[in-house]
Amino acid sequence: MKKLMQLSSILMLLTFMAFSSVSYGQQKIAYVDADVIIPNMPEYKRAKAEVESYRKILEKQLEGKQATMQQYYADVMAKVQAGTMTPIQQKEAEQKLAKMQEDLQKQALKADEDLVRKEQDLTKPLYEKFESKLKEVAKENGYAYILDKKMLLYHQGGSDATAKLKAKLGI
Repeated sequence: MKKLMQLSSILMLLTFMAFSSVSYGQQKIAYVDADVIIPNMPEYKRAKAEVESYRKILEKQLEGKQATMQQYYADVMAKVQAGTMTPIQQKEAEQKLAKMQEDLQKQALKADEDLVRKEQDLTKPLYEKFESKLKEVAKENGYAYILDKKMLLYHQGGSDATAKLKAKLGI
């Protein structure tokens, strides 16, 4: 479905470009390889390292909670096997374990959400910079359109503006 939406967007863009070029003459089109540019941006490397560090912190927190729960389970099982727990105490322990498991699952979901939010917060300025420099390259070189190389189904010739954009970004 996503591929179909991308394909239809590309076809609409190409149709628009075809009709507009008939009216306004030949327009310059360029492409860039964002997959080559973005991972080489210093901001991307810093953001990736910070997200990875944050992920490890969250992971350690979850592992700590899980270890606590496993220790509680082991203690309960030892008491059950030793016969030192009443049926009422066993039921309370089961309920506490179920609550601990539920809390752990909730914390894991929250950690995933926090990690995604952190990544978005850290990469937003990077993408804004990328877009700003892309517009500068387009304006300076008279490009009417700059497409991402991975979105092109076919290209022959055309202008590869990847190096120009990398230079603007200082990479």
